Amino acid sequence: MRRRQGLWRLAWSLPFALAALLGLILAFHLQAAQPDGEAIFDANCAGCHESGRGPQRGDIERLARLYDQGVETLYANALNGTGGMPARGGNAALSDDEVFAAVDYLFRPITAQSD
Repeated sequence: MRRRQGLWRLAWSLPFALAALLGLILAFHLQAAQPDGEAIFDANCAGCHESGRGPQRGDIERLARLYDQGVETLYANALNGTGGMPARGGNAALSDDEVFAAVDYLFRPITAQSD
């Protein structure tokens, strides 16, 4: 009888243990799947932004003025292009999330001040 109770407890707890393990795996995967904004910026955006043809990371005043437009506007401008900046920094293969990560990286000096 005791053996059956032990098996029953194991059978009852196994789905919960598997669900917890799956949750951990999923959380790790989602964290690892975040695009690297710095690498994307360096590979696709820095050529213009660091040469002065776009806002530079160190130009806090200019970044702050642009950031005041709202992050959704910044994302839309990066996705669709604006002024002399091509859509998606000229790389149509970038996903929306990759573009957003590059924008977040560019404006990190501003957002870090508000933290």
